Amino acid sequence: MGLFTFLCLFVLLLCVAGVFFRSKRKNGIIAFFHPYCNAGGGGERASKEQILLKAHQRFGIDLDPARIHFIKLRLRRIVEADLYPRLTMLGQAIGGGILALEALFKLNPEAVIDSMGYPLSLPVFKLFGGAKVATYVHYPTISCDMIELVETRRFSFNNSQLIVDSTMLTYIKVLYYRIFRLFAIGWLAEQPTASWSMGAGPSITSRRFGDVATSISCFRLAMSASFSPWNRSPRNCSLQAKFYEFWRLAKFARRKIIDSSIEVRLCIAGGCRDRDDEKRVGELKKYAEQLDVTSRLDWKLNVPYDELVEEMSKSMISLHTMHNEHFGISVVEGLAAGMITLANDSGGPQMDIVKDLDGHSTGYLAKTKEEYCHAIAKIIREPRQIRDEIRKSARKSSDRFSEERFEKEWLRVMKGFLNQESSSHSSHSSRSSTR
Repeated sequence: MGLFTFLCLFVLLLCVAGVFFRSKRKNGIIAFFHPYCNAGGGGERASKEQILLKAHQRFGIDLDPARIHFIKLRLRRIVEADLYPRLTMLGQAIGGGILALEALFKLNPEAVIDSMGYPLSLPVFKLFGGAKVATYVHYPTISCDMIELVETRRFSFNNSQLIVDSTMLTYIKVLYYRIFRLFAIGWLAEQPTASWSMGAGPSITSRRFGDVATSISCFRLAMSASFSPWNRSPRNCSLQAKFYEFWRLAKFARRKIIDSSIEVRLCIAGGCRDRDDEKRVGELKKYAEQLDVTSRLDWKLNVPYDELVEEMSKSMISLHTMHNEHFGISVVEGLAAGMITLANDSGGPQMDIVKDLDGHSTGYLAKTKEEYCHAIAKIIREPRQIRDEIRKSARKSSDRFSEERFEKEWLRVMKGFLNQESSSHSSHSSRSSTR
């Protein structure tokens, strides 16, 4: 009887919450649920002006401050992975639902677009707030590769040795993954407006980069690196392996080319989000000293967009080594820049990006260190005419992911998402981003 009473009170509380939130709905407002939108602009101390300035400096995007409002979420800490050393995804999913409730208390918009992928955020906005919901998520919460890694009992940053050594724990974790995946994807399958149907992929700027370097008196590689913890797993080509790989690439290339006076340099460009990322960069720099390659490395951390474009214009090859990257925006930028792209033969680069265009190559794919070495040596030995043909095809291929293409697809989906009755609000609507 006590349990029945508790359940009745709980259901009643949910109904009251739904009525309360729906009574506060603000029509004509589209909210983007992205609690980390200030991560690249100074963290908790970042102001609206600083965030918009960072968007301009990093991506060359100008936004109208009068049409954008930021709502700070105080409970963002509860979705941090380090709070949940075990059952991390479940903890973050529940935390995401609580964070969505905080957002609803502060604003119930007409429509919510979730760009984080917390499984419980959309049900909260939809069921309690009555808002129209959509999701634009770059990376799946559970991928087939993650399940395979656990099933085959391979050690990784998210699959500890304790689980690898236990048949029972492995079975339990695989079951946990499959149930979680079924729940997350099952909810999205109920949403006809979910952006899983958007095939355009992430956008990149459509501006044309300047001519890239064609001389090989100084052979320069550019790598857009991620200093996140998941890049440290053996399965994802750890960042330390990238240094080792480059060291071998340099020595191999010099042996294969008659002119051994060619200088080989590697530029690593990437973003440091927090102190943990900065710590990882420090570890990598120490590792570079051990390999004695410091003099041939250039670090470009958190650089403005224009400086990144300039760096790409000085480099011949765009190097990408992450295993099973979901898309690979840096690979697309390499194509657009007219660089010779050498990407990991997996994930998005393999399936969607580095594809032949009208029978012409747009770049190269490799998996092992030896394959990377041979590919780089081949690129250097190839006649300039062939490299120019690859650059031409690569630039043309990158138009598939242009800003214009993305805008067209985005507006097409948003038109159906918001419905015709909501279009009357568009001329005077404001946008809100919860952070």
